[in-house]
Amino acid sequence: MSATPKTILIVEDHPTVLGAVRALLSAAFPACCILVAESAEQALDLCASEVPCVVVMDVGLPGIDGIEATRRIKARLPDTAVVMHSGNDMGMFRDAASAAGASAFVAKNKTFSELVPAITGLLPAVLRASAGGR
Repeated sequence: MSATPKTILIVEDHPTVLGAVRALLSAAFPACCILVAESAEQALDLCASEVPCVVVMDVGLPGIDGIEATRRIKARLPDTAVVMHSGNDMGMFRDAASAAGASAFVAKNKTFSELVPAITGLLPAVLRASAGGR
């Protein structure tokens, strides 16, 4: 299954952070459909039906954490880019995110300066992949 162009999934369990990220991405990418999930389990269900081109994944989620969710999403949807979004900017989280298949890592304290550029940088590659490399 290839990624659905112009669909971004935000996976975040804190309502305030979710609202802020959704508002930011809706303003930055008005042509995109912004989906939300409050748990990894919801995200995995959505990825089965919606196939987003980009997932913004919180690391610290209840139940399945963001690292494991990223691993599962990338196994099923290799063309979907994952941006790991964490309140903890320690190297071990960056390393774990990369090992799980995340394309980028943005610390939550840098959301407003780094998240949109990270996604913008990933979209051309994701869209090329979803078009079969054309």
